[in-house]
Amino acid sequence: MKGEPIYVEHPRDSYSRMGGLQYVYFEVAQEEYVKCLDVEALDDSDLHESEKTELSYKATGHAVKAIVFSALCVEASINNYAGIHLGDSYCENHLYSMDVISKWVVIPKLVCGKSIDKSGPAFGALKRLIKARNKLVHNKSQEFDPTSISDLGQYLEKRDKTFKDDFESSLRALYLMCMEMDFLLGQMHNPIRTLDKEFNPCLDMPKQVKPLFDECKNIVLKNHS
Repeated sequence: MKGEPIYVEHPRDSYSRMGGLQYVYFEVAQEEYVKCLDVEALDDSDLHESEKTELSYKATGHAVKAIVFSALCVEASINNYAGIHLGDSYCENHLYSMDVISKWVVIPKLVCGKSIDKSGPAFGALKRLIKARNKLVHNKSQEFDPTSISDLGQYLEKRDKTFKDDFESSLRALYLMCMEMDFLLGQMHNPIRTLDKEFNPCLDMPKQVKPLFDECKNIVLKNHS
């Protein structure tokens, strides 16, 4: 993220593969995050309750997609990285069945002897992202007492706050992981993508996420200063 090349030796510097969707997942996650921000920024003061509800559903839909596709991206990316450097057969037999967090710990170590900092902000964000994704993918309803309005109100307030935090953490996890991997594995071998403009000149960052991008950049640079 400093515009300086970081090269970490890997088994392969070139390869030919097909079928990977990690770049698509990244773009979808970022686009849905932006769409959610745009809906939330709308002035609904003059809208009827039914229209406000419809906007809320739209925002929730975009947020769900942002979380799920962020998680899809980090898993597809580490699977692709493993396949490139360790071979498809080895990965199928020994690695692909692991949970995604363990993959990010184990696979870079196997490939080039580097380990992600498990006490660092990127790894913490990754864990939160996967937890949020799991809650959505394994969604469960709950019984409630319709006569206890105060308890229901507290529950809904807590649920909404947790979901909003999960949404806001989704793209943050992607950005932090991208930036951390530049330092750990180098821009050339970054499993997700480098967000360093010097090495990704076609990078187009939507203005809505620029504050988040800058926040993540400052966090990672401070962590590596």
